[in-house]
Amino acid sequence: MMAVEVRNLHYKYPDDTVALRGVNLTVGKGEKAYIIGPNGSGKSTLLLHLNGILKPQRGKVVILGTETEKWGEEVKKKVGLVFQNPDDQLFMPTVYEDVAFGPENMGLGEAEIKRRVKNALKIVGMAGFEDRSPHHLSYGEKKRIAIATVLAMDPEILVLDEPTLSLDPWIKKSFIELLEDLGENRTVVISGHDLDIMDLCDHAYLMDEGRIVGEIKNKKEIFQKYRSLLRKRTNLISGNQK
Repeated sequence: MMAVEVRNLHYKYPDDTVALRGVNLTVGKGEKAYIIGPNGSGKSTLLLHLNGILKPQRGKVVILGTETEKWGEEVKKKVGLVFQNPDDQLFMPTVYEDVAFGPENMGLGEAEIKRRVKNALKIVGMAGFEDRSPHHLSYGEKKRIAIATVLAMDPEILVLDEPTLSLDPWIKKSFIELLEDLGENRTVVISGHDLDIMDLCDHAYLMDEGRIVGEIKNKKEIFQKYRSLLRKRTNLISGNQK
């Protein structure tokens, strides 16, 4: 069974910005897929469809064999989405309350909630931070807590939007090691610009202007295709169609 199937997905925002123009993507169970592309290419919009935050206007998104619209709110338990900005995910007074929020809304008992919070914080290397205020943490620490809030719900599919964005190089290295650990026994979909993440993934796809342009086999190919896309955009802006 495929974990994720995106079929001819189209989406336009209320201000008439066309974000997706017929996206097709498949990710097998247990695979790690990386979606790379320039800003504005539609990566974040695509990810927001995977756990039902956005609904397809045309086309289909199928998660574990069932369309997202048929899953309803249950799809959020199957697909855990970590936002690009951790401040969009953390809103409670303490780390414990943020990480416990999802399990509490799943109707789990107190003992199970505590177990999940403890386990999730341990996985992301933030054990002992339960009573800290998320808003007083460093950016990298907030990123880890944001991941813990999703792990506590034990999703089958983990989706991360630009997880290494704005991280200092020495912090990024340990963060990439964390991403590698998270990929064990779980389907993972990641978007971003960081070529180092490609080494963690089974497949990498280049996205531009709301479409998956193609699969990328190596880092050299990324530079070649990026150069081609930039040249194409420059020609369109200048009116040169050659």
